[in-house]
Amino acid sequence: FRQRMQIVVGAERKAHDIIMLPLGDTIVGTAMDVAAIATAQGELERQIMAYDRTLDHVATGVAMFDKDQQLKFHNEAFARLWPLDDEWLGSSPTASNVLDRLRERSLLPETPNYREWKSRILSANIAGAEFEDWWLLPDGRIIHVRAEQQPDNGVTFIFSDESEKLALESRYNALINVQRETLDSLKEGVAVFAMDGRLKLHN
Repeated sequence: FRQRMQIVVGAERKAHDIIMLPLGDTIVGTAMDVAAIATAQGELERQIMAYDRTLDHVATGVAMFDKDQQLKFHNEAFARLWPLDDEWLGSSPTASNVLDRLRERSLLPETPNYREWKSRILSANIAGAEFEDWWLLPDGRIIHVRAEQQPDNGVTFIFSDESEKLALESRYNALINVQRETLDSLKEGVAVFAMDGRLKLHN
């Protein structure tokens, strides 16, 4: 018999590991004070819960997989980015299963060799090297993907939807090009200086 129980010792209630073993016709038992361990475990669990709550408030999708490549945590941004069934995600699918499910729903980039492409992504879990890639999805979204190995040999995937940012950059660059072409069409010499006095545009 082995079980952690709360025992009153003196006037204090403390956690003890109770172990009972048969020894011939008798039973030998011991109670080990593990209050310090129980307190540390409780504090660790509280910190993990606080960390998880913090990740739920960021706009970047985060998915954490353990050393067996099973999903152990994902934040709300991940669930919004990839519309997968909550119950299925709660069943701790492997990273390979998640990629396969996304592919079934046409939510991954088109690749000539899916097996090789998937193997390269999953190797981040084994190699320990950081993985970084850009995914152009069939629905037009552009996703920046990073993977980092965790101390327990698991891996964390970070997904950022950069579609709007890149679209704004593209429009800004197009506007600058139009301004430049307009200035170049003038006969007069034009120089545009920024607020800090540095030359920004000239024809």
